[in-house]
Amino acid sequence: MLRPVRVAALTTALCTAVGTAVLQPGIADADPASQAQVQTTITVVADGLNVPRGIAWDAANHRVLVAEAGTGAESAAAPCGHASGGSLYCLGATGSIYAWDGHHGKRVVTGLPSISHANSAGVKTAVLGVHDVTVGRNGIQVVFGLSGDGPFRTALGPGGTALGQTAVIGKHGNVKTVGDLLYFEMFNNPHPSQFDSDPYGLAQTSRYGTVVADAAGNDILQVKPDGTVKLLAEFPTRVPEANPDDIIEDVPTSVVQGPDGALYVGELSGYPYYKGEAVVYRVVPGQAPTVYAKGFTNISDIGFDAQGRLLVLEMAKNGLLDPDQTGRFVRVESNGTQTDLATTGLTNPGGFVSAGHGVYYVTNGTNTVGGAGQLLKLTVSG
Repeated sequence: MLRPVRVAALTTALCTAVGTAVLQPGIADADPASQAQVQTTITVVADGLNVPRGIAWDAANHRVLVAEAGTGAESAAAPCGHASGGSLYCLGATGSIYAWDGHHGKRVVTGLPSISHANSAGVKTAVLGVHDVTVGRNGIQVVFGLSGDGPFRTALGPGGTALGQTAVIGKHGNVKTVGDLLYFEMFNNPHPSQFDSDPYGLAQTSRYGTVVADAAGNDILQVKPDGTVKLLAEFPTRVPEANPDDIIEDVPTSVVQGPDGALYVGELSGYPYYKGEAVVYRVVPGQAPTVYAKGFTNISDIGFDAQGRLLVLEMAKNGLLDPDQTGRFVRVESNGTQTDLATTGLTNPGGFVSAGHGVYYVTNGTNTVGGAGQLLKLTVSG
């Protein structure tokens, strides 16, 4: 087990040690008489993780896999390039896949590409790398973020080739790229201004195969086994209900196939991240996306439980610009009301996965820059 560390942004005793737990009731955004009554126990099972983001359940090996974006550049001599907006990012081989089997944790894949941005004082402020992980017929599959264009990736050199792509990781840690999402966005994106790519969410679906939510491309993409990339849906700018005088982007961060076979997409929502403005879309390729559920803030992941109820993980329930960076794990009941499954103990959570019987694993501290991330175990009753 990794060495316990404290995440400074947390304000409860939850994070003081691995294994500490807290019991909390669920709270819905509707009439209390209609709220579901739940209790959630949160346990920190691992910490010291390097920017944990997406997460997957590896049923064959009965373990959780966590995508660690890494810590970026390891030395001043690292190759660098300018991402979208002009920020300078530098490359390191510090990304990894962390595995937790319920008793022990270890990094089962290391040396994955990771890029970091530092401020004028040389302090790292952002890290991008492997953003999500799934388990498919070919083994471990991942998607790498980038937040930039072709010249940016080229400037990072051979070590950064996998960025902006999906890939399969072999038994010996070798990375085989499959779908070049950046290339597709540069030459096929229907948004003329969106020539860059920052793939974030990854799903393996029975109907559409590999599907990726590209946050910078404002779309979801299908990656076929031969590497061909196809547009499944795009999300244009819109007027936020919170401010009719503004225009924001839909920034998809997560995608999953629902019980009805349609795709469901969770979005961060665009800057300045109005509270309650993020939505979950229902997508049938070939048709315009429709809003399935709304009233969320900065969604980082979505899914469905065994009863077919929507689950939503918010990176910051008050918005990424708010000093309080507490997240929220919420369930949408069959009548549309929302029940909080967890808030206390979540600070910038990145992804979740069900392990069955009311047990969920959640990555915590996805906006850190290395060494401060956590893996949480949530046991929900009710």
